Amino acid sequence: MKRDSLLTVYDQLTKLIDKLPGGLQKPILRELTPIRQVFLEQRPPRIMLVGDPSESAPEFLASLGATRLETGGSDNGWRSYRIARRGGVLLLDARKDVPQEHVQNALLRHQPDVVLFLEAPGVPASEWKEFVALCGLVESPVVALASGSAFRLQAQLSAEHTLARRVLRVVSRQDPACVEAICAALPLSAQLEFARLTNARRAQAHLAGSLLKSFSALCGVIGVQPIPLADMPILTTLQTLMVGLIIHTTGRPFSPRLVAEFFGVLGFNIGAGLLLREGARMIVRIIPIWGNAVSGFIAGAGTYAIGKAAIAYFIEGTPRNETRKIFRSLLPRFGKKPKLPPALPDPTGPNPSKPKN
Repeated sequence: MKRDSLLTVYDQLTKLIDKLPGGLQKPILRELTPIRQVFLEQRPPRIMLVGDPSESAPEFLASLGATRLETGGSDNGWRSYRIARRGGVLLLDARKDVPQEHVQNALLRHQPDVVLFLEAPGVPASEWKEFVALCGLVESPVVALASGSAFRLQAQLSAEHTLARRVLRVVSRQDPACVEAICAALPLSAQLEFARLTNARRAQAHLAGSLLKSFSALCGVIGVQPIPLADMPILTTLQTLMVGLIIHTTGRPFSPRLVAEFFGVLGFNIGAGLLLREGARMIVRIIPIWGNAVSGFIAGAGTYAIGKAAIAYFIEGTPRNETRKIFRSLLPRFGKKPKLPPALPDPTGPNPSKPKN
């Protein structure tokens, strides 16, 4: 999904929000914040390498899952590496034999989002001190990557009190959570590109989960509106957009065909918006006093079910039948009269009902 298309959809969403009652605008805008930060402000991460020079920069990135890299030009020491249609990274290699003046000039151009401290086993104490000094040139967070035991490196770093306070995580290079630890240390605007570049499935699922939370809350707030508003194709549009962004999170090119294929897996062709609106109508007929609040829950829970199924299908590689089971297990049941809530919630309050994980 191209950034221009995302901007167009985001503008349409904000125009829609402007038409809602004033009390609902603030909670909805709050839920849109992570969508804007992760997807609209998406950019390549800036990473500074310090420590073990035994691998070249492309070899190091390949060890994280970023294979078939295209090497770009250098911008004052920052070199770009890209994978077509998946994203890129800016890397400052400040390891052995790189003059400190060169590093300092590069840091005038960009500050890194994170410093990766690569453990170099068996180096003399003088070189260890040089690594620590390089980390001291910036105020960015540090993720220490151990060549062996993370506990051993943690003990060494603890003696360097100034550096130790900035180390977010010490993790072994062999640990499957290594890439996720680096991704989590990046700002939101750089996490998506890194997760796509390294094909880090758990990091992608985490980002998609925050997206799911925002869209479920958004649809839940809209669902508490009077039924004439729910009759508009708002829910279907939002749910389709959510699925498209989950596909985008994986690094696969977005296409309407993929979205249609997914909804076909779930057993319908045009999204769950119509299904959820019909369920809401039935509830309002059964219990008109509570109807709007409960229909808000249905809209949010239905959106949550779609999102969880999309994450399973596109990110986790769950087979079609299992994906459909996940969706159906989470979808609200409309065949029975729902239980009344213990107290009447305020439909315009800041915390609309949300499904629980």
